[in-house]
Amino acid sequence: MTLFNDYVLAEPWWLLLLLAVPFLMFLGYREGSRSWIVYPTLRVLGTLGVKPKDRVFRFAPLILPLMLIPAIIAMARPQEAKSRTSRTASGIDIMIALDVSYSMSTPDFFDSTARMRRAERRIEAAKKIINEFIKRRPDDRIGIVSFAARPYTAAPITLDHQILELTLRDIALVNSRTESGTAIGSAIMAAGERLENLKRDDEHEEKTKSKVIVLVTDGASNSGQLSPIEAAGIVADLDIKIYPVAIGTPQGRLNGMATGQEFDTETLKKIAKTTNGDFYRALDYTGLREAFKSIDELEKTEVKRNTWIVRKELYPWFIAPSILLVFGFLVFTSFNPPPMP
Repeated sequence: MTLFNDYVLAEPWWLLLLLAVPFLMFLGYREGSRSWIVYPTLRVLGTLGVKPKDRVFRFAPLILPLMLIPAIIAMARPQEAKSRTSRTASGIDIMIALDVSYSMSTPDFFDSTARMRRAERRIEAAKKIINEFIKRRPDDRIGIVSFAARPYTAAPITLDHQILELTLRDIALVNSRTESGTAIGSAIMAAGERLENLKRDDEHEEKTKSKVIVLVTDGASNSGQLSPIEAAGIVADLDIKIYPVAIGTPQGRLNGMATGQEFDTETLKKIAKTTNGDFYRALDYTGLREAFKSIDELEKTEVKRNTWIVRKELYPWFIAPSILLVFGFLVFTSFNPPPMP
């Protein structure tokens, strides 16, 4: 029997004895058979009335049954039950390589779930979906590499996902005049190096299930000293999977100029195949969400939970008052015996 949230009765059937309390009180106050005694004098009239010390004994039929209530509750064995849970997770280390080239400012993404359908920039759509992806993976260490003509470590691999959320919010596009290009190969190598360096942590290495790079880009590789296919081959030897996500619509336009579909689909597919990953095409918010949802389902984190309940017996807190009350009443009556008729 459960009482409130954390308290239970192990043997609640003992509470049926509480029904006997009012019955005992009724018997105590029940008037017995009358008897007639003839007194030879009128001195007995002086004993009429109730003296102060006799009042306790008048309430004895009420007090004594009430003293049984804590004892009956104690027999029902009240307990405080608290659950304890141990949790161990075999997490996945993930590096997100996010394209921040100027073309990612193309406003060709519409969110069907929003109240107002207005075009959003590719970078904003990508950051929003990536943030949702991070929130669904609380047990994974995640890092972020942003890249255009060269890669930058925006956030090191961490379990503090609040930092990742703040980092995503602050990631900005590069200025097309000062840094143009898309170095996919260099971005893959930078993300792969961050994941490979985690092997120095031997304890975590045993708990890590796999290592993954999620590559989000809207352009073809046109910068960097290493080609995307060569970089994919290197990280594949390190047992790192790559999931390329090509973002953008064929009709996208930026400042009156068509940006269109700039990415190299065949190259991205070869990157995924070389590393045993999957390629995804995101034309809109729905496609982008489905891509990250599919990655989320493919790379599952194993979480084991062991739950047990700790019970603390509370019956001493009830039986002790009952014993003390009965003992106190007996002591009082022994020093103040009731008057004899």
